[in-house]
Amino acid sequence: MSGDDPLGYSEAMAELEVILAELESDDLDVDVLAARVQRAAELLALSRDRIARAQEDVDRIVTDLEAFDRADEPPADDE
Repeated sequence: MSGDDPLGYSEAMAELEVILAELESDDLDVDVLAARVQRAAELLALSRDRIARAQEDVDRIVTDLEAFDRADEPPADDE
């Protein structure tokens, strides 16, 4: 994976689909096989990283919203 042009999740998944189709075809050159499998591994790692970061962002947002909601609640009666 080149650091020059970071792919988005959708782009990585689209490229993975192409690689999968290549791997499933009978026309794949054996000399290219290792490079395509390596690229697929890089794309999978990138995709997992994007998913993990998105999950962290969602968790943080939900936590912030819950804290905001609690701040808007009237104080509980101690009676």
